[in-house]
Amino acid sequence: MKMKTLLASVTVLTASLMGAYDVKTVELVPVKFQKTPSHAPVKMIENGKLNFAIVADLKAEARMQYKNRTQKSIGPAIVILKEAVKKCTGVEPQVLDVKDAAKAKYMIVVGDNEITRKNGIDVTKLPTQGLAVKTFEKGIIIAGNDSSLIAGYNTKPLENRGSSFGTKYGVYDFVERFLGVRYYFPGEYGTLWPEIKNLTLTPVSYTDAPYFNDRNGIFYLGDSIHSPRGRQFWTKYLGKLTKEDARFWDRWRMGGTIPVGGSHSPFPERIAKAYPDKLTTIFYKSPAGNHWYNSKAHVGNYYDVVNFGFADLLIESAKKYYASKGKDNKYGFSGCNATYFSFGMCDTLLPDTEVINHPIVRELGLMTQKDLDRNKEFSGVISEDNAGMANIYARFHQYLAKRMQKELPGISLYIMAYYNAQFAGTDPRWILPPNTEVNLCLGAMPNNTRNPKVAEKVVKIAKEWYISLGNRPVQKMWLYAGTDPFAQAVNGEFVSDLPKLFGKYLGRTGVFFDHCINAPGNYWYYYYSYYAAYRSMWSPDWNPAAAIDAHWEKFYGAEAGKYLRQFHQHLRYCYQKYAMTSEKVVRTIVYPIPEIEKLEALLAKAGKAVKKGSVEEKRYKLVAAPWASTFNRVRNQLSYERPIHNVYQLLRKEKVVIDGKGTEKFWSKAKNMKLIDPRGTTRPAKYPAEIKLAWDKQGIYGLFTMKHSPILADPKRDLFANDNFEFFLSPGMKREVEYQFVFDGLKQTFFGTQRHRPIPQPFDSHWKVKGFKLECTRGKDFFTAEFFVPYSAMFVKAPAVYDTWHCNVVQNKISRPGEYNGTAMTLGRNHNLDMYGLIKFAGKGE
Repeated sequence: MKMKTLLASVTVLTASLMGAYDVKTVELVPVKFQKTPSHAPVKMIENGKLNFAIVADLKAEARMQYKNRTQKSIGPAIVILKEAVKKCTGVEPQVLDVKDAAKAKYMIVVGDNEITRKNGIDVTKLPTQGLAVKTFEKGIIIAGNDSSLIAGYNTKPLENRGSSFGTKYGVYDFVERFLGVRYYFPGEYGTLWPEIKNLTLTPVSYTDAPYFNDRNGIFYLGDSIHSPRGRQFWTKYLGKLTKEDARFWDRWRMGGTIPVGGSHSPFPERIAKAYPDKLTTIFYKSPAGNHWYNSKAHVGNYYDVVNFGFADLLIESAKKYYASKGKDNKYGFSGCNATYFSFGMCDTLLPDTEVINHPIVRELGLMTQKDLDRNKEFSGVISEDNAGMANIYARFHQYLAKRMQKELPGISLYIMAYYNAQFAGTDPRWILPPNTEVNLCLGAMPNNTRNPKVAEKVVKIAKEWYISLGNRPVQKMWLYAGTDPFAQAVNGEFVSDLPKLFGKYLGRTGVFFDHCINAPGNYWYYYYSYYAAYRSMWSPDWNPAAAIDAHWEKFYGAEAGKYLRQFHQHLRYCYQKYAMTSEKVVRTIVYPIPEIEKLEALLAKAGKAVKKGSVEEKRYKLVAAPWASTFNRVRNQLSYERPIHNVYQLLRKEKVVIDGKGTEKFWSKAKNMKLIDPRGTTRPAKYPAEIKLAWDKQGIYGLFTMKHSPILADPKRDLFANDNFEFFLSPGMKREVEYQFVFDGLKQTFFGTQRHRPIPQPFDSHWKVKGFKLECTRGKDFFTAEFFVPYSAMFVKAPAVYDTWHCNVVQNKISRPGEYNGTAMTLGRNHNLDMYGLIKFAGKGE
């Protein structure tokens, strides 16, 4: 066995030294081969000696410097090529201007120039971002569609196009396909630079271009290592990081040229400030009097899409914005340019009950029983109440788009189909005009592309949009990676399924992969999955599973790589077996213990196989980092026993003064509720709060204290952005109704309630709590909250001694370093009532 492994290693080494390459390798995206040129093989590198120079029109982009607004492609492509050649050969290649090309024995010609054109490559005929690679008797030509060579590109007001980097993408393709370079993750450990002693080019010609124009997720990947916090966190895993690494997304061919559209727009705080006297026009006010406006955060705001007064205000604001060429943007427009005007809601879900009795909704029949039944039809695939408002939004979108046709001709309305706006209207009265495009947000994708039952429902959502758009496809799709390691490790491989799954219902404008977590994030632990995702956006015909399988031995060494490949293959197998066979989206993934043990064993074997102190060991530490806690989380979840906490009963003589001080003697008798990581790991709390409860015949008393420095209590912040506590109760044992009480050190409060049984009802975030009392005291290193919840507020009678209720307490330490603790293993979902612990109302003196 050892001899076979040694021979395999020698074979790989020999291949790299000889410069062997496979232009059809499964590791890279397939390309479109053209007629093979007729010439002899070209010896570009012999025994470590470079026989070529890099040749380009070095002034081509400079000549266009003031004639367009775009980033360069040819200049950066030369830098990329020089780096790769030097890393692989130890020799830096010479760079010549095209007028001096005769000085070179052989050449790598970069970008458009007379040599490129003489050899039959017309870059103007290549698709946007397209590339061409072609050998000839003097070497090889790499050229592409570069916006840096197009006069007038992106010079119009608000044109806002991205750059076309055809040549740069072509060079990346060359160094990967011919030199064997692999850009897996940023930092000094993340790139594979094979040693090249010889390289002979055989005749070949091919072209390539991205399937999706816009391949996005740049913010998350860039911010993860560009921000000081992210850079500090990831350096220990990725090695030294440079400024160039902050643009690592470039190496994965992320980007696009079509202007951005279909985003959250306008920003609520900006438009509220622009029109302080029109808050009831902008933000929805229900018939019950609930005004969905939150002055301190994005969440909690809801635009009034029932009354056209808000649409009129948007149009008038948009006209001023466009008339000023975008300079007058006090309204907070985002994703608004010469091509698109974006409209998208805030991250807030409005319950159907808030709108169903609105006079306009009732008069026009905008929310019928058929609409409400769609919520049931898509249950388990979408969030609650996503479908009921479909025709309300369709009417609003139609009105907005028709006004734009008349008053802003040439600009399309780009809808962010998200939350209540996720579904297309089905009422033929509200068919959308042709100046409308859709960015469809699907929380179930790509994690469920191969789950037939879930996928069927999700495709139906896209089909309904296709019909509503007048038989035109959704142009853009917003995907979600989720936060579960088992999903993140494999879901990037499923992005390639999208075009085949959605067919004619999905256009080719773009895909945005939402990684859900800001810096430092956890993306690089699963670099192989995200690498697969973005390569699949470029070419869905690529086989991501085969490519990822092939990379392990090369990147980690033969033996360790073999075990890591088997580890990842088993992750893929388990995900498809346990997470893709349910009728509903699986939010928290749990595998049987035998599967966990097999994964642990393979990971351990890989760890033993890597050479100590080697770069392969450093890479292994990155891959292995998230799994110990993940496996512990599964074990803890499977062995979880619901905690029972005694609630101290006040003696007749013991009284409580709600003053935020907690100086009453009985509090010393009340037992502290133990805090754990709600996600199920064994991580101990570094900043545990003290959580104590007491009761009498009137209600429940609480004394909660955080002790750390500094306490985050900023009056300009929403309470969820400050250090805060969340207190959840569900009276009795039937888990029928849930009550939520949230407060911070400034006495800012939030109350919510939801009925779960016998008939589930929407969450009510405007619950009016009668009789609730709260007082807080705060210092630099502590925050104490003392509160009282009367039973009458929850419409229940006082419990009897030894009665039990479901309860969950959450401590959110937002100040850095942040910490998230709770009294129940809710798997990170605070409203996961089925996992709540119990409180037992103790007898006197207990």
